[in-house]
Amino acid sequence: MFGRINGVIFVVLLFITSYLGCIFLLFPVVPFLFLAPSLWRKLDWLFLFNVLYKIDPLLLTTEKISLKAPLKRIPGAGWAMSAGSYIFLERSFERDKTNMAEIIEYYKKSGNIYQLLLFPEGTDRGVRAAAQSEAYAKKNGLCVYDYVLHPRITGFNYLLNLMRQQNYISYIYDITLAYEDVIIDSEMTLLKEGVFPKNVHFDIKRYNIDEIPTDPQQSGKWLTDLWQGKEKKLKELRGISKSYPSLAVQFQVKTQGIGYYLTAALWITKSAVWLYLMYLYNSVRIYVLFVSLFYMVVLRHYNGLEFLAIKWFRSKRKSV
Repeated sequence: MFGRINGVIFVVLLFITSYLGCIFLLFPVVPFLFLAPSLWRKLDWLFLFNVLYKIDPLLLTTEKISLKAPLKRIPGAGWAMSAGSYIFLERSFERDKTNMAEIIEYYKKSGNIYQLLLFPEGTDRGVRAAAQSEAYAKKNGLCVYDYVLHPRITGFNYLLNLMRQQNYISYIYDITLAYEDVIIDSEMTLLKEGVFPKNVHFDIKRYNIDEIPTDPQQSGKWLTDLWQGKEKKLKELRGISKSYPSLAVQFQVKTQGIGYYLTAALWITKSAVWLYLMYLYNSVRIYVLFVSLFYMVVLRHYNGLEFLAIKWFRSKRKSV
């Protein structure tokens, strides 16, 4: 019962703070899209990631993520990620390859260096995805996995080739996550049960881009071999039960301490003030409606704020 309440509170606060943050913090700097497109990309400090912060706080300004396209349509969080020029995939290669090409070219020509978090499986290992992966494996004579999904080789090869053509990749970091107690396989699990893993273990290995084959078949085999290794590694960890191997580096990422409390209090207070202003003044309600419509119109006509940024960025380059 309490777990579900915690999950609901977490999701509600996440939605409210991200939505109001897009309205009152992000929208006022949208003019930078046209006035200074390269500077606009520097506003990514809005997106915080605990692990990157623990490694190097500056990494928070350079993280990009490849996500499922429907997430872009979420008011607030989706708008913010679109403003950050994340890569949203429709799972249709013919549509996705054009979007990927435009975004990677934009990253390169904007003069900024980013790291891109890619999920070659394309989704979480939920019940439906696991069944589809199993059917795919049986149809193609592949191993049936218990802990991972089969990666999508075509999209991986295309993105890898794009980044090589743009000279925009130096390393690939292979990251394997192991949850010590509970596995969160979807956002709905978090909402319904409100459970969080006690510990999350990261296994990270860096590959120089020169180590990755340039031939598509060979790079595809490299990827599938990597996933076979992940399956074996996770199976071994599960067999160890609670006695996980010691880590080279341990981050105490706990939502405790004055910094976390101040951050939570700040966002809750700001959101409460914004809601109160909306309650008091018609002008604020009109502003919120206008900004919400702006994001929805941009999504409808330009496929998101990132592609509006690309359009203006190209026009600025042509005028120089």
